[in-house]
Amino acid sequence: MTSGLHQKTIKKIRSKAQLAAARVTDRHVRLAVTGLSGAGKTAFITSLVNQLLEANHGADLPFFSPARQGRLVGAQRVSQPDLQLARFEYEQGMSALNQDCPQWPAPTRGVSQIRINIRYQHAQRFRRLFADTSTLVLDIIDYPGEWLLDLPLLGMGFDSWSAFCEQQLQQPERQHLATDFVAQLKQTDWLAAADEMQLKGLADAYRSYLHQCKRAGLELIQPGRFVLPGELEGAPILQFVPVPETLRKQGDKGVPEGSNLAVVIERFRQYKEKVIKPFYHNYFKQFDRQIILVDCLSALNRGEQSFQELQEAINWLLKSFDYGNNSLVRRLFSSRIDKLVFAASKADHITPDQQDNLIRLLESMVHSARQDITYRGSKIQTTALAAIRASQVGKTEYQGNMLSVLRGRDLDGKPIMLYPGDVPSCCPRKEFWQSQQFSFPAFAPPKRDAMSALPHIRMDQLLEFLLSDKVQ
Repeated sequence: MTSGLHQKTIKKIRSKAQLAAARVTDRHVRLAVTGLSGAGKTAFITSLVNQLLEANHGADLPFFSPARQGRLVGAQRVSQPDLQLARFEYEQGMSALNQDCPQWPAPTRGVSQIRINIRYQHAQRFRRLFADTSTLVLDIIDYPGEWLLDLPLLGMGFDSWSAFCEQQLQQPERQHLATDFVAQLKQTDWLAAADEMQLKGLADAYRSYLHQCKRAGLELIQPGRFVLPGELEGAPILQFVPVPETLRKQGDKGVPEGSNLAVVIERFRQYKEKVIKPFYHNYFKQFDRQIILVDCLSALNRGEQSFQELQEAINWLLKSFDYGNNSLVRRLFSSRIDKLVFAASKADHITPDQQDNLIRLLESMVHSARQDITYRGSKIQTTALAAIRASQVGKTEYQGNMLSVLRGRDLDGKPIMLYPGDVPSCCPRKEFWQSQQFSFPAFAPPKRDAMSALPHIRMDQLLEFLLSDKVQ
């Protein structure tokens, strides 16, 4: 028994030493795949892994220089370093995509991890004198997009969070969704002794309101665990609500101990300390590279409020990450993100002539944040991509002119052919929304040979920007 424990301890120490050595020698990359719910994170990670595994077996990667130059020996999925995290369900995702009626991979419901070893030949001749090949370790963490918007709560107190929520509740798009919750909120005696069942009923009403906001396409939904609680389902730590200032005013008196108000304030504090902080420190403090997936097209479909909230949410999230130059010593102790990609997802849902407009639209959405991140020393790329291309481009005659159209299948499997419309090249003004209506489609995954690599748009260019300097 003692010998077995001793061997496990030695193995654990050796693993940590190897990881530290890989980081010091710049052979380890932690990639943050960031995006709100529906942006396509799971499909993106599935495709990225598939492109690397199939790089020498038919993957279409002309802009990824190690593959183009024949230096990519291969890639392999290996055991993940953190045994307490679930495995990213790559095999299950590929199984869904390989069905006779292909389905999109199931959306993320919790935190998972995947590690890929990428073996390559050195580009420089002098490096080949020491070793024919080297291996880059790529780690990716997947997590629900709903949980991302909780990160900014770390910089808020209960009063400021309640004031933010109160402002939201006054928006026309939210007022009718919150009718039941607001009525219960006003009927509560916040100075009275805490009533557990009443607070649970309030939290359930608030949770119902947030679910309705999510279904309506609104993006600023907090706390994210209310709509996707994971292992915290039913826990009292999720049974708190924002309380408007008018209901919190106590004159010169403090908050009565043991009151309804005291309990929700304490639960809010505990939520930050025991849920958000561990999530942040465990998964967001050691990233080297990042891609932020933004579903601009769905927001355009849903209207002005959804689009504005998406823009605000993305700029808000960027404050939760550490950007700047990433020296070898910093990589070992406190990493920074030195390369960042802003990517408009689902570029296959528009015709190719509109993809430049989509890129410019995204650039206008993140303009201020981009300036700040560039100043801090990070390299940035803005692009439009489709992790898994679900449509084909065709031509049709319309009023005597040839028009580019998209062909594919809808989510019910029926063939469709359409022109989805024009994409604005910058954030639309208010009057724009009064006359313009969008109808960007939802496509089912493509039918394909299960042995072939997933079709994509610009995944090779993304790999070139994020990884090529690490495999020289």
